[in-house]
Amino acid sequence: MKNKAFPLTALFLVSCLLPGCTGQTKKNSSSILPDTSSSSEPSETVSQTYTLTLNPCNGGASEIQRVTGKKGDKVNLDKYKPSNFSNKVFAGWSTSYLKTKKMGDSSKAVSGSYTFGESNQVLYAYYNEASSHTDSEIDAYMNQLKENSVANHLYYHYYRFNGGYQDWDVWAWAYKPDAGEGAKHDWIANGVDDFGGAYVDIDLKYTYKGGWDANTKQFLNLDVVYDGAEEIGLQIVRTETRQTGGGFWVNDGSNLYISLADYAMDLPGGGKAYHVFVVQDAVQEPKARPVPGASNPFEDDDGTNTTYGNDKYDNVNWGSTTAKEKTSTDFKGVGVGYQIMVSSFADSDGDGFGDIYGITNKLDYLQKLGVKALWLTPVQLSDSYHGYDITDYEKVDPKFGSKVSPAAIANGGKVDTETALADYQQLINEAHAKGMKIVMDLVLNHTSTSNKWFVKSGNLDDEYRGYYQWGNHKSQSSIKEENNWYQYGDHPYSYYAKFGSSMPELNFSYKTTREAVEDMSVYWTKNVGVDGFRLDAVKHIYMDDETSTRSGDTIVLDISASGNYSSNITKNLHFFRELKSVVSKESGKEVFFVGENFDGHAYHVAPYYEAFDSMFDFYAYFNLTSAAATGRFNTTSKFGTASGWLEGTSPYQPALSGAKQDVKNSAAAFSVASGKAWNFPTVYKTYNEYRGDVSLPGLFTSNHDIARVINRIAGGGTTNGLDYQGNITTSNYDSFEQSANCVKIAEMLLPGLTWIYYGDEIGMTGNFPTGKDAKSDYADLYYRQPMKWTADQTGEYMTDYYVTGSNMKVGWDEINASSKVVPANTQMNQDNSQFGILSKFVKMKTAGDAVAQTLILGSLEKANFAYGNNAANVLCFTRKYNDTTIKVAVNFNGESIGGNSLEGTVLASYNNPSNNRSQLPPYSVIVVKQ
Repeated sequence: MKNKAFPLTALFLVSCLLPGCTGQTKKNSSSILPDTSSSSEPSETVSQTYTLTLNPCNGGASEIQRVTGKKGDKVNLDKYKPSNFSNKVFAGWSTSYLKTKKMGDSSKAVSGSYTFGESNQVLYAYYNEASSHTDSEIDAYMNQLKENSVANHLYYHYYRFNGGYQDWDVWAWAYKPDAGEGAKHDWIANGVDDFGGAYVDIDLKYTYKGGWDANTKQFLNLDVVYDGAEEIGLQIVRTETRQTGGGFWVNDGSNLYISLADYAMDLPGGGKAYHVFVVQDAVQEPKARPVPGASNPFEDDDGTNTTYGNDKYDNVNWGSTTAKEKTSTDFKGVGVGYQIMVSSFADSDGDGFGDIYGITNKLDYLQKLGVKALWLTPVQLSDSYHGYDITDYEKVDPKFGSKVSPAAIANGGKVDTETALADYQQLINEAHAKGMKIVMDLVLNHTSTSNKWFVKSGNLDDEYRGYYQWGNHKSQSSIKEENNWYQYGDHPYSYYAKFGSSMPELNFSYKTTREAVEDMSVYWTKNVGVDGFRLDAVKHIYMDDETSTRSGDTIVLDISASGNYSSNITKNLHFFRELKSVVSKESGKEVFFVGENFDGHAYHVAPYYEAFDSMFDFYAYFNLTSAAATGRFNTTSKFGTASGWLEGTSPYQPALSGAKQDVKNSAAAFSVASGKAWNFPTVYKTYNEYRGDVSLPGLFTSNHDIARVINRIAGGGTTNGLDYQGNITTSNYDSFEQSANCVKIAEMLLPGLTWIYYGDEIGMTGNFPTGKDAKSDYADLYYRQPMKWTADQTGEYMTDYYVTGSNMKVGWDEINASSKVVPANTQMNQDNSQFGILSKFVKMKTAGDAVAQTLILGSLEKANFAYGNNAANVLCFTRKYNDTTIKVAVNFNGESIGGNSLEGTVLASYNNPSNNRSQLPPYSVIVVKQ
């Protein structure tokens, strides 16, 4: 702004900031005391009908309103508003009366609607203090801003109830269309006024220096540019916390993303400035002018509004048992699915960011590959490029919408949540027409701090407080950052967030939270038409340090240098069995559930089949890639053999004590797995025992959280080491891709549903960078590189984007950029390409015939189809279903191995085994029908 001072006027008041602020009765009206009688008196209406009394607390007896209803009926409270009185403005209804203010307690507010229970109820009106500023004064203030503002500047105004601005600053970054790194901005000296509080002045044309190193806790010297940004990200940070704690910045609210166009001010001299006004504890509700009459939700709070350890918010009936659902009939015939990282897959409108309409336009490609189901990474409204931090569960994010989709064109080229939802609906309809299912990625463990549920919960809204776990870090010793609890603003409360400070975990011990999630899940299946859900991070629903433990609960121990990830498997299963039952019943179809439990311990995962049709099989992925790495050395003494994976005899025994303790409290959840041998055929049978039906193990070629299969093999290592990954070079690519093909093909031939990660079908790599970025927080970007449709990354449908809040670009590594990886548009028309090779095996598992049924549902037994010194590196097994028997041999060795007993009709092969099948060439596969 220009260097002019604003006139100071009387401080606008918020609800009862001043001592002695009490409600005044209207003249000539009788005083109304809290109505305590109707909550205990029997209803005067028919049996099972109850009364809701709405007490205005303003002295107007005639304004008392009573509504009757039966249990479960809902009352829209927005229809019932008493008149304002004196200098107070009606703000809402509360379940509790506050004697000191003679009105309802705003910290116990009920918003939206009231649901009748089994008793009479009274709600009390509460009021905000009317602003001391009239509309004309605010207009004059805005006119003065207009006179003193500078074009292309963003002014971010922040009002705090009790001052203390010097302890806070603003972190700002370009958000859309291109994401960038952020920079710190301080409040303008002597710039505090009674209308908007303090403000920062950001020159959108200036190049700032910014960036932050979380390890050294120092600012970087990176260029931060806002020019060209249509949306800006803002965070109000408690300054000292950059240097304290484990890297978490305490902030007021959470990340706020504003569209500049919504806050534009036309200036007298031409051009536009941008003014955004927020109030403490309501940062997620920005305005284009000052916010009069805002109330402080924490004004009367005494620090006891906790949910952690509070029985009120642990009201689930743990004694109830939900029957197991049968495995989805429709998905028993799918065979092979395809995972799409939406942001990196196909960009239809040229903005560099993948979108849903781009996927729709690539359905012919996917149909030619032969897949029968699509799993999209989260498309709901979120803060990030990856979508795993949901801000609104029932909206599709406009960032995944397209300007050229039919819905956007009909909307004048504007993309919003409605056009994005229409794009998603179009994809579902067209996929269904091609015989493909749609699986929605559903992130239930945690939300974003920007989620409306969290914002309301954080501000003591009684309806939402129990949705999350809240502790008091001043009075509860275990509530601290090293235990994954993060401070909320400058209040004594902290929230539980295992995945990081921006992802608070939902409290599923609270029945109301469960009901909200169940309703939302039914909406997507019944109203929109998704066929199933990929449930993220299923073991994290109930972490051991998040919830109380009952006597019969089984705790799975998982403690490492990175933290304590021990989980309550008993409570997890209770939640998911209930969720699957409710969603299937309410939607009227067999909804498919596939769960992600990032654990290579098959018997720790097995009990989840009580609630899931499928679980992603990290056990198989780690063992197959390790077997492939061993075979390349032409030895059996490296990282594990294929034969060992199929014939291991050591039993699993859940240990409650001792050096190898892996569970505590109770081993009840492992009663079926206990004593079972460590080999895949036995593991698969155990999955089926837990399921009570045929299970559908979720094999995968790789995914968005783990090394691509070719890199995993190049790293070698133990069966469960996540860090064992190696970079591929142009000189060794061809050889390693043959090993990778053997793993991918093997996964097609194992029981259940196999998921191809986008790009694996054309041989894409995921090389890590070298140097200082090799182990950065952004390592997973290299698993999520742009799908290679064309030879040039600027070609049609190619993605090319930066990650918000950083200067990290999602681009190709040197192999994907080279001619070694042939573009998908070319490969799909070549029978001998990587695409053509894999497609042959995909179609064998998705054909819907007896062979496909056998590959999906059949039994699996180890076989001996190879001989010689390194025969243990040949994966040999039979699959049987009804009258069909299939023999499989996969040679992971880098040399030829003798073969036998492979008589029958060859269904498919790779790398040309000899006609008499007496020799299995290096890196080869043969599939025979007996």
